[in-house]
Amino acid sequence: MLRTRLSTGLLLVPLLLNGCGTDSSAPQQTAAQQQSKGSSAEKLLDRYPVTDTSAGAIQLGMLSTDIPAAMPGVTVAVEPDGDGIEWMSLTMNGEHLMNIMLDRSTHTANLIRILSPRFVTAQGVRVGENLQSVGEKLGGLKEIQWTEIESREFATFNNAPVTMVFQVIANDGPAGVYPGGEAITNIAASSATVHSIWLMED
Repeated sequence: MLRTRLSTGLLLVPLLLNGCGTDSSAPQQTAAQQQSKGSSAEKLLDRYPVTDTSAGAIQLGMLSTDIPAAMPGVTVAVEPDGDGIEWMSLTMNGEHLMNIMLDRSTHTANLIRILSPRFVTAQGVRVGENLQSVGEKLGGLKEIQWTEIESREFATFNNAPVTMVFQVIANDGPAGVYPGGEAITNIAASSATVHSIWLMED
C-alpha cells in the first residue's frame, strides 16, 4: 500500500508550482565561443540522473543553503505554505525543475518533487512517460492510489525504491481504473503518464 506519509501531511500542502590577433578565423572562433557560453546553461539542463535519494546534485538531507550552489544557474524561490512548511522551487531558463520540501527544524530537504523530464532514473523513467512503459522498466505496476485530500493519484512499482513514488495523471479522467468506487487499483488508464517523481526520506 502507498506509504501513509503521502496520504497525511504531505498531501495537505499546496505545492509551489516556476582573442586578439589578425587571423581571419578569430572572429568565427569568438562567435563560437560566445555561442558556447550562451548555451552553457542549456547544456546543464540536458539530463540529470535520479537515484533513490537524489535528483541530479540535489540530495535528500541536503541543507537548504547548499542547494543553490549544487546546481549553478538555477533560480531559487522559497515560500511557506498554509501550514508554515517551507517549499523551495528551482527553475532554470523558465523551466520548473523541482520543488523541495524543507524540514522545519533542520532546514534540510526531506522531499524532492521532480517536475522536469530532464531528470531520468537509472532505468530510463522520466516525467511525462506513459505508465505502461514505466511498468515495463520497473517490474510492473504495484498499485495506483487516489488520495481524497487533494484528489491526487500516486503509483508504485514492484522494482522501484521505497523512497520513490510517482504522481500520475491521465488525459481525461483518473489515471487509475478503480473498481466499485475503490481508491486503490493495479490497473492504469491507457493515457496515464508520470506527472512528477517524488523522492522522500525513508
